[in-house]
Amino acid sequence: MLEPPSPELLHRLTKLKLCTTADVRRCRSRVRKLARGIPAFDSVWIDALVQAQKITPFQARVLESGHPEQLAVGPYLLISELGHSPQSHTYIARAPESTEQCALKITTPQTDQPQQLQKHFQNLLQRLQGLQHPSLVLPRVIKQLPQQFVIVSHYLPSVPVSELLIRRGRFPVPVVLAIGAQLLEALVLLEQRKVVHGDIRPWNVRLTARGNAALVDPGLAPILSPELTIHAALPPRCYDGIAPELIGTGRHPDTQSDLYALGCLLWELLAGRPPFTTGDPLAKLACHQTKSVPDIRSWAPETPAGLAEALIRFTAADPGLRPSIMQAAQKLWPGTTSRNLLTRFHDSFQHQTSRVEPDLKSEKPGRLPLIAALIFVLSGLSYTLLDEGARNHLLKITSSVSFNQTDQNPSTPPDTQPIENKTEASVLTLIPAPDEQGVIRLEADTVYESTSITTIGPLTLKGNPAHPAIIEVKDDSFQVVAEQLTVENVIFINRTSAPHTTAQTNHALLNVTAQNIKLHSCYFAQLEAGANTGSNQIRSALYWKPLDPQQRNGTNLAFQNTIFAVPGHAVHVSQTPQSISLANCLNLTSRSLLYLEHPPEIDQQLNLNLQHLSMRETGPLLLLNWSDQIQIHGAIQIEARDCVFELSRSALIQVQGSKPPKNWLSSVGLMGEGSVASSNILIAGWQESPGQSLEELSTDNMMIEGLSTGEFQYAAEISLRPADSLVTAAQVPRKSAQPPGIQPEMFPDFLTSLKSLEK
Repeated sequence: MLEPPSPELLHRLTKLKLCTTADVRRCRSRVRKLARGIPAFDSVWIDALVQAQKITPFQARVLESGHPEQLAVGPYLLISELGHSPQSHTYIARAPESTEQCALKITTPQTDQPQQLQKHFQNLLQRLQGLQHPSLVLPRVIKQLPQQFVIVSHYLPSVPVSELLIRRGRFPVPVVLAIGAQLLEALVLLEQRKVVHGDIRPWNVRLTARGNAALVDPGLAPILSPELTIHAALPPRCYDGIAPELIGTGRHPDTQSDLYALGCLLWELLAGRPPFTTGDPLAKLACHQTKSVPDIRSWAPETPAGLAEALIRFTAADPGLRPSIMQAAQKLWPGTTSRNLLTRFHDSFQHQTSRVEPDLKSEKPGRLPLIAALIFVLSGLSYTLLDEGARNHLLKITSSVSFNQTDQNPSTPPDTQPIENKTEASVLTLIPAPDEQGVIRLEADTVYESTSITTIGPLTLKGNPAHPAIIEVKDDSFQVVAEQLTVENVIFINRTSAPHTTAQTNHALLNVTAQNIKLHSCYFAQLEAGANTGSNQIRSALYWKPLDPQQRNGTNLAFQNTIFAVPGHAVHVSQTPQSISLANCLNLTSRSLLYLEHPPEIDQQLNLNLQHLSMRETGPLLLLNWSDQIQIHGAIQIEARDCVFELSRSALIQVQGSKPPKNWLSSVGLMGEGSVASSNILIAGWQESPGQSLEELSTDNMMIEGLSTGEFQYAAEISLRPADSLVTAAQVPRKSAQPPGIQPEMFPDFLTSLKSLEK
């Protein structure tokens, strides 16, 4: 017999007017199919109602959360979530007895004077009363709750341009001209009502199917956040478009700061990236305060002179050089409000389209030097590792291609490299847009330009297994923000050259903010353009931080058939994940395989699973930055099967900074079944800072099993050929006839891919 829904669930559904009891009865057949013999719990009834489209998936989640009352905000019923930030949540909602939908924002102001805020809000509503324009989504009702404010606006079915940027990349010039003309028209109307928008960002500009570019939430930000404040929890993208005069001055947003933000937004639409791409919020603010926004023609050379000059005026560092009023800015703008053009542009996202590229008929310069250098390297170069602290030429061939191995403080944020002018003339292919499943397919025999991608949900970069794609990283990392990142058959390459500054930097080739990472058949390398460039630029392979720092469980990093050949760290993590696994991976000359900015928390355990890993002439397997001599940190469990550890003046597990407590290693375990290490291996050590002496730590309380030490031989001298790092002989006891370390035949043939590009 089919169990009916509980009285509590029926009461919730009818009280909130989500559906009627008759709707519930009509779902009996669906519930019977979903239950399939198990008891028909309330969750099954809720799933059936979702299938019948009586409630939305969002409403189902809230009903199951145990707080169904959160679906009702005053007289409004929440339908789905539009988005959220650290201070607010925005939903699609509707009023009782009405089918009209509205946008409902619940915000928590950072102030202890809510009555004063309410007065400002009412003043804003009075100024906007009677104003209507297709490029403005205005607040209608603003109500005060005990700790929050509810702001109700018209719901506009549309897509934020931030999402379109992710899906397509940079916008065509005519589209940007039309968007700019419409936004300026809307800002002129706001200025006439003495309203400053104060928050012109890509996610606050939405494109409708009717070809309207609309500004949402005008006038709210200057009330909620009248002065610029810096929050570590906010992502760096929140500091794009901040006018220099607002930084550290206490000034409130005005027409000139709105123009600066608009100029940065339109610049980003043309370039496909913000003017300053550093991942550190303070560094980004410093760029806006001390640097000029580059001429857009350096990134989008097809930009007409009138458009480029208008953006130069809008983004002038001195507010006095910007137009004094919006009408003056509107006269400078060379475009018109073409809604038909934007309608076609919006429609193009309903099916997969190719990225609009500038018509570049000339052969792409700069590719052949990279290919030639890589072929030299991959065809059998060798090097010698010198003392730590000295400049090491790790790779030497006739063209003097080499690595740079200068000591570097690993705690330096990986994305604080000063912004440099783009001096190289190379033109690389832009990363294509992802398909509906979030997959970006990279063509074989193509060199792509590093970029910045932010997306909702998982993202996959997939190259050709026979001919892996190449992404050349220049000044900035290839940056990805996604729920989960998967990369298959991709080569990440950087050619260093003499920088404009003498300051050392630590910069990753791939910078990822995600909960999980999976890399399969990838290759990371930093090459030097010349033997005596004097470059102090240190590149790590991967820098990772979680999308949600509070959600530690379920964060996993997985690497398979991947090569790391960089002078920095192979994997640099800002927070300890739940697990890290490496299968059939090769690490050459890196400062460390895994660098942890912070050891595991006291209630956390890091599981490090290694299989057929080879470390040759490298730093430690695990390098931890230790800042507290008293605090006891969490556990680390290392399981290494059939691995090879050949380190250079390093301990297998190494601590840097403050000296850890004596009993710390009792929480570290190493199971090394079938793994071998050089006879002089140091299991654990402490070093106060790079370049200083390494002190051995006692491992009496550490659990170590299965690791064998002795002499072993490789197939050839060290090089970037995986086959040269195959272990051919090992004078250590082994249970298996298969050699430890990497299995070279499992790696893609990177050399063939690069030779095909040379053709």
